[in-house]
Amino acid sequence: MTADPDGSSIMLLIAPNGRRIAGNIPGWPTDIGPSESWRQLDLRRIGQQDREPQSIGVVSTQFPDGTRLLTGHVVENDLRFGGYLEAALIGAILLAMPLAAGAAFFSAAIIRGRLRSVIDTAAAVGTGDIQRRIPLSGSGDMFDALGDEINAMLDRITGLVDEMRLVTDGLAHDLRSPLTRLRAVLDSALRHSRDEQSIAALEKALEEGDTLLRMLDAALLISRAEAGIGRDNFSAVDVAALLDDFQDMYDALAEDKGVVIRVDAPPGLHIRSHREIFGQVLSNLIDNALKYGGDRILLSARRDGASICVAVTDNGPGIAQERRIEALRRFARLDASRHITGAGLGLSLAAAVAHLHGGTLTLSDAGPGLRVTLTLPAEHDPS
Repeated sequence: MTADPDGSSIMLLIAPNGRRIAGNIPGWPTDIGPSESWRQLDLRRIGQQDREPQSIGVVSTQFPDGTRLLTGHVVENDLRFGGYLEAALIGAILLAMPLAAGAAFFSAAIIRGRLRSVIDTAAAVGTGDIQRRIPLSGSGDMFDALGDEINAMLDRITGLVDEMRLVTDGLAHDLRSPLTRLRAVLDSALRHSRDEQSIAALEKALEEGDTLLRMLDAALLISRAEAGIGRDNFSAVDVAALLDDFQDMYDALAEDKGVVIRVDAPPGLHIRSHREIFGQVLSNLIDNALKYGGDRILLSARRDGASICVAVTDNGPGIAQERRIEALRRFARLDASRHITGAGLGLSLAAAVAHLHGGTLTLSDAGPGLRVTLTLPAEHDPS
């Protein structure tokens, strides 16, 4: 076989004694055995000794008589094509990456937008706008299905809240009316009574009736607050002005008890609140401080990030840390306070109203005394 400079194949046949029988390469390559599967070698064919070696894929075979055969094919074009293909793939990947990133960003933006409507609706409902619903796109996709289910749930919750409002309003009327009439009868009897023993009994009955009315009002207010009723009547409240009003309201009573009430609240602190409900909480906390505290009461407020902390602090005996959770329960009366008139609803009412406002209530040691702190969301733009 003669050399074929323009061909792309190689062949070499070697006799058992090593003599070259035929072929178009000078000799058997040193780095391939007599019988090997495909290998890639750099070889020169006969007549091409002045050229660069070519990449050739070869296969060697040894026959039973010892004759060896080497065949192969030039793979440079294949390698070159593979290089072009690799470059094309890299280019395609480099081109696809920004397109994929853009598509992912666009898809994420759509998903965030759809989820944002769910989050905004949940936040609005949490702050009292129970009529808020998730807008639907009408596409019938899974986000619409989710929104439809949540809206149905909110419709049910709204119905339950409306029923709770009707029940509590009806209960308040049905219970308050006979109690009010009973108090009027007792008051009339007291005015016409001349017997000292009867007068004392009637006065005690009136006192118990007033306590029962206060307990009823507090229990109903707690139930309504825990149900979220009242948020639709929230408005901006100036905390410092409110604390000043309560200081003026309680100054005379505190002075009679030998207690000094002081206010420490900078101007410009506003919360979004139901003024009457929040005022009742402050009134209960001040009453507690007058009953169980020492000779000083501090009404304070401060900003803490996005929250306003309103605190009522006394210098009395306080509440032991292990009893504070118990003190927040409804009708809880700690042993030390059982001889003092009260319903045991002041702190539980404060906790319920804090929940109504989306805040928290904490009891802490004032060293000495008790500090009751309501942490409520700040109203950023009261105007």
